[in-house]
Amino acid sequence: MNKQHILKYIINSFFVFVLSVTWAQESEETQDTIQVKESYGLRLGVDISRPIIQIAQKQDLGLEVTADYRVAKNWYVALDLGYASEPGEEEYIEFHTKGSYAKLGFNYNAYENWQGMSNEVYVGLRYGYGVFEQQLNSFTALDFDNYFGSYTATPEKIYSDLSAHWAELHFGLKVEVLHNLYLTGAIHFKKLINETEPEGFTNLYIPGFNSVQLNNTGVGFNYTVAYLIPIKKK
Repeated sequence: MNKQHILKYIINSFFVFVLSVTWAQESEETQDTIQVKESYGLRLGVDISRPIIQIAQKQDLGLEVTADYRVAKNWYVALDLGYASEPGEEEYIEFHTKGSYAKLGFNYNAYENWQGMSNEVYVGLRYGYGVFEQQLNSFTALDFDNYFGSYTATPEKIYSDLSAHWAELHFGLKVEVLHNLYLTGAIHFKKLINETEPEGFTNLYIPGFNSVQLNNTGVGFNYTVAYLIPIKKK
C-alpha cells in the first residue's frame, strides 16, 4: 500500500471517527433533554367499602363517588358526592338517618415517584356539607317517680330540612394497579363546624360525617376504585 492510499485511509478513518463521536454526542444530548410527560386528567371513582359493609351488616343503601383533577405536579382538586341511609341505635334511642352530602377540597401528593410511576401518598383537606332527615323511631325515658323507673315511647316522628357543615383531614394512599386504574385507601378525621338539630334530641349520625363522637368529632375511611381519564400531558 503506497503513501497516498495510506493517507486516504487515515483521512477517511478520521472522518468516520469524528462523525461517530458527533453522532454519539448528539444522541446522548437528545436523551438527556427528553422530558417524561405525565398525564393530567379527571379521575373518577366509587367507594367499594360501602356495599361490602352493607352486605355484611345488612344496613341500608349508601353510595359515594369521588373525583379529582390534577392542577399542578403534586396538587389535586378533589370532590366527593354521596348518599347514605343508616339505621342507628344507642342505649335509649332508635333512629334512622338518610340524606346526601358533598365534600370539596384538595390533595397534596408527598410521594416522589420513579420515572413512569404514578402513585400517591397524600394528605388532603375537605369542606363537607350535608342535608338530611332524622326519623325518631323509639326512645326510653327514665322516670324515677314511676314505680317501674322508665317507659318507652314510639313516636316515629320525622325531622326534615336538617343540615351540617364540617371539615376533614385526609391521609391516603393511591396505587396504580393497571394503566390508569387506581386503588385508594384513606382515613378521614372530621370536626363538626355547625349543624341544625332535631327538636328533642341531637344528631347522632350525619350522612358524610358518620357517627358524631365526643367534642363533635368523627372518623371515617374509604376504599376506592378509580379510573383516570387523561386530558393532557405535561
